[in-house]
Amino acid sequence: MKVTIKTIIITLFVSCLSFTSCEDVILEKQPLDQLSSTKFWNTPEDALLALAGVYNKATSWSNIDHVSKFDCNTDNGIDRKANQSFLSYGTLNPATLEIKSYWNNSYREIAGCNYFLENINRVKNLTDAKKVQMIAEVRFLRAFTYFNMSLYWGGVPLVTKILTMEESITINSATKEEIVTFVLSELGAIENDLPATRTVNEHGRIVKAAALAIKGRLLMADKKWADAATAYKAIIDMGVHKIDPLYAELFNGKNEASSEIIFSRKYLAGEIANSSQLFYRPSVDGGWHHINPFQSLVDSYLCKDGKPTSESSLYDPLFPVVKKGVNYRDPRLLYTIFYPGISTIKGRMYQGHPDSTKVIGDVFTYDSGMTGYCLQKYVDNTYTGDVNSSGVDNPIIRYAEVLLSYLECKINSGSTIDQSLLNLTINAVRGRASVQMPAVSETDPKKLMLVLKRERRVELAYEGLRYWDLIRWGEAAEALDNKPQYGIFLTKDPANYKRFPVGPNGHYFVINLKFKATNIPWPVPQDELDINTSMSQKDNWK
Repeated sequence: MKVTIKTIIITLFVSCLSFTSCEDVILEKQPLDQLSSTKFWNTPEDALLALAGVYNKATSWSNIDHVSKFDCNTDNGIDRKANQSFLSYGTLNPATLEIKSYWNNSYREIAGCNYFLENINRVKNLTDAKKVQMIAEVRFLRAFTYFNMSLYWGGVPLVTKILTMEESITINSATKEEIVTFVLSELGAIENDLPATRTVNEHGRIVKAAALAIKGRLLMADKKWADAATAYKAIIDMGVHKIDPLYAELFNGKNEASSEIIFSRKYLAGEIANSSQLFYRPSVDGGWHHINPFQSLVDSYLCKDGKPTSESSLYDPLFPVVKKGVNYRDPRLLYTIFYPGISTIKGRMYQGHPDSTKVIGDVFTYDSGMTGYCLQKYVDNTYTGDVNSSGVDNPIIRYAEVLLSYLECKINSGSTIDQSLLNLTINAVRGRASVQMPAVSETDPKKLMLVLKRERRVELAYEGLRYWDLIRWGEAAEALDNKPQYGIFLTKDPANYKRFPVGPNGHYFVINLKFKATNIPWPVPQDELDINTSMSQKDNWK
């Protein structure tokens, strides 16, 4: 069955009312299979239940698969399932299932938001303050969806009400400028209706900094550097969010309430859960090893003296990470990647080299993945629950991103760069207790941008931002178009090595990335065009 804006209208009143909530705890179990709209929307409890439904359905751009796996369409790594790396394999087209999924789910979310906004005023005995705040949360979630759609599609249909059947098959796309204007207007309107902080019972609900951060992202994408800097500085000046001393715990479920996390996708084990602990962990502990980092990402992590491996006297190619029991690389490397012969999980050594694992034909298998490396970020090494039903949250916006983005905006706006700005931003990120990389002192804008780009790559790896970064910097084609990517080192004699395909560097050859600059904007799904003759395909896909 084709899923379009029309079919979303048909299913809205069934799907968006399958809510989960309980009083103030937004993710507590209390499912309702069927609700009558004439009997619902009466009490404050109904309003909270409906709000929970909106949160639980708004997942297209915040679920853990999108955020982490989207980096598998970049030079950071690749997914074992080819369809998850559809940009890297060059298979993007109007019928691509992932494109259809992003599009259809986005409009389901937008429809759910519109349904909430059109009915919330029916609720009785709901204080004005709570109503205003709920409305702001839903408007944020709708704006967040449109923000993401604008990045990849540009102009899309701007739907701000429940559509009739006729409207749903005749609606046309707004321009990208109209979508951007709408999102900025929405975020500006709700900014002061959102609280700066939340109580424990409200953890996971939208806060003010989230609206400011998405505003900053959108302005950065539009290269409005000074305005974006203003948005990020407002977050800094709030004094609410701080860099957490512990890096790994921000992603493995150990510190989900950290003040560094501004916006996250909440999960609850066994109820509103995800399969991250199954998909991401290495097969040595029963995982599926879906995400496979590239060597180029591994090489991006500096040595502890702040120098790249090509320049550091600490670097030893025979012991590229740990020597004499001491890790001399940026600690975030091992917080992010399972490294062969070094990383362990539940007392078992991760072995990514094919000579230490089962091999079929001329490709690596589950044990070594596609590159020999495995994703450590998001994996709880002590997890003993159902790996297919994890409650580990997924951070979407962190304060570290805010600080690095603020610095980028200051550089590009022509502001004076001094040590105090560096200490406020990049050095605060690098200096967290569990990382403690040397402070940056470079103030030359061009040289500092190179430092900042590397910092964003390692700090924000697998947080869904690498693709957006490369496009914003105008470097996507250079980094991703017909670029060979490699895995672990296999041989010192690549010319005579026959067992696996290797590059001239002796590393396992994985893929030639096939990104095309003409991929942007993405195509409108063909199903949508088939049913809506008022909508036209993007010019670059005609």
